[in-house]
Amino acid sequence: AIGQAAETSNRLLKSPVRALQEGGLSEGSKVGSTLLELRRTIEDLDPKEATGAKKFLGMVPFGDKVTDYFRKYQSAQTHLDGILHALRDGQDELGKDNAALNLEKQYLWEAMARLNQYVYVAERLDARLAAGSGDLEATDLDNARALRDDVLFYVRQKHQDLLTQLAVSIQNYLAIDIVIKNNIELIKGVDRASTTTVSALRTAVIVAQALGNQKL
Repeated sequence: AIGQAAETSNRLLKSPVRALQEGGLSEGSKVGSTLLELRRTIEDLDPKEATGAKKFLGMVPFGDKVTDYFRKYQSAQTHLDGILHALRDGQDELGKDNAALNLEKQYLWEAMARLNQYVYVAERLDARLAAGSGDLEATDLDNARALRDDVLFYVRQKHQDLLTQLAVSIQNYLAIDIVIKNNIELIKGVDRASTTTVSALRTAVIVAQALGNQKL
């Protein structure tokens, strides 16, 4: 049981480390870097950032700036579509990661249940051996000492090992929960970025174009 729990824990413990180095919330991750690229692209295409010194209603460029801006927006469409495609791919990967983590959590939960059973058995065995050793001391001191120093010592050592592994498994279980929740929030963030944020940009562009044409 200790070996199985340790094996599961070792596999799962790699997930938080990988999440920090490569996962969705890290700077070098596919989803994280793509979200940053989307933000840079959105900011670059924001109509109010292309206005220059003169502004119409605080957001629309004048004259040639209008033409230049919309050419820039049109040329960025392929790049923007590529970013959104990469975000959807990253979102799928996060979903697959969570499915795998939930499966490992199930294995770990089963291993923890077995560890709890063995802890109970070890505690019962400890109590019986301690009582037996006490009874033997009155009639057979050598066997009582052997029982206490060899058998009882081993049982208590194994009991401590079980408790230690159980504590590690519990902490690991909680850590994986945090990774899963972070992935879920990132999946939601990708949804917002690929829908609301991009829609807001395109709406702003349409409004800018309409107001620019009205001014011209």
